[in-house]
Amino acid sequence: MRFAVRPLALAAALAAAAAAAAGARAAAPPPDPLAAIAAANGHAATVRVHATGTRVLEGRTVTTSLDVLGTQRLFRRCVAGVCGGTWFDGSRESTFALNDVALPEEVDASTLTLRTLAAIASYAFAEPAFRTAGGTALPAGTGRWRVRARDGMELIAVIDPATQALARVDTAEGRTLAVYGRQTRAGAATFALDRSGPFESGPLDAAAVVADPIGPPGGAAATFSDAPPLALGNEPIPIVTCSLGGRTVRCLLDSGATPSAMTLGLAEALKLEPHGELEIAGVSRFATGFVEAGPLALGSARFERARFAVIPPSRAARFDVVIGSDLLARVRVVLDRAARTARILAPASGADRPGAVPVAFSNGSPIVQASFGPQGARALLDTGDEAVLSIGYAAYRVGPQWTVVARGQAVGVGGSDDILTVEIPDVRVGPLALGPTRTTVRRTQGIAHVGIGLWDRYLVELDESAGRATFTPR
Repeated sequence: MRFAVRPLALAAALAAAAAAAAGARAAAPPPDPLAAIAAANGHAATVRVHATGTRVLEGRTVTTSLDVLGTQRLFRRCVAGVCGGTWFDGSRESTFALNDVALPEEVDASTLTLRTLAAIASYAFAEPAFRTAGGTALPAGTGRWRVRARDGMELIAVIDPATQALARVDTAEGRTLAVYGRQTRAGAATFALDRSGPFESGPLDAAAVVADPIGPPGGAAATFSDAPPLALGNEPIPIVTCSLGGRTVRCLLDSGATPSAMTLGLAEALKLEPHGELEIAGVSRFATGFVEAGPLALGSARFERARFAVIPPSRAARFDVVIGSDLLARVRVVLDRAARTARILAPASGADRPGAVPVAFSNGSPIVQASFGPQGARALLDTGDEAVLSIGYAAYRVGPQWTVVARGQAVGVGGSDDILTVEIPDVRVGPLALGPTRTTVRRTQGIAHVGIGLWDRYLVELDESAGRATFTPR
């Protein structure tokens, strides 16, 4: 049997098909401009990019590396063999220096800004996962996107309409925060080699995709045994006997020091030649180098190798080694002045205990919240300071003008300083109400210090890795 199609019927059928196709096109969703940005830049947020750069500044060779995987960033800069940098896990930044021990920074406005900036610079803001996690990215004009990471600051991403690459990031108020240029390809991913701004690396030379996982630097690691507690010396600061490079030495446990250090005399005895360039700020500032030595046996803790700044001997107390915050972050220290013991233990975890004071870090130094009189202040938690509280002369001048009860001199690494002793009627450290407190005023001191003088009234436990110091009344 044959079938014949009449011309009019065929025309009607074709017209109906065309109308259906047009309707389908009209019903299709418009293209997603964020998906277009992600695709044009090779879905850069999904690969780890390793970039490096070398510059000569003031006659010194500076090497920089930047590793990025989504919102995670590892930045390192080395000058004359001394390296330091930052690790950002997408939520919080940590700093590391001579011993590569990452110490978490305080969560502040900079942290909130970096949460969103990292999402923009890596193109993570253009991926669906960013919005699924609670981030927002809304159009704000041609080539402009109003972006906010979850629990982050709102920023403006400015995209080049011709290339779909990131050109710069502005604050919500219109101030330029970062500029990106000299775009290159790392595999299929877009990466800017010129990166300027307070949160960025500066210029880089080359970038490539690498398969290794990203993470913070490993740093000096400790292993632990069941060694007994260490005996505290007679000094008003915690000095214990330890061993370095097979030699018995005296170690000061000093949370206010970063990095750890050894005296020049010990470095010479161990036949270690200092190298690199460091600036140490104590009672005075001075330039020095560093050495690498080990093993370090500190009670039950053992470090196979560690780096130490080289410092002159102290005239105030005899010690050979300063165990600073970078190594204290790997252990838990319990100081019992009444029993004259120091226990060095593995870091603990779990809920805070009564009397616990939260500890944050600022540029590698442990910070607690304190108040004295009408003033509130961030204070350095400094076990190398024998006072309960010490403040700078500028804070003393702000007042009220507390009564001076004594005058004298403080002697420390690199020099001495004139001091006053005043009585402040109401001092608090975190939740601890200390009441009237004799306080040291130092002319050259910047921020307030909460010192180890508290050990006359409390059993002191410092656990930097858990972000707390616990003070248990005797």
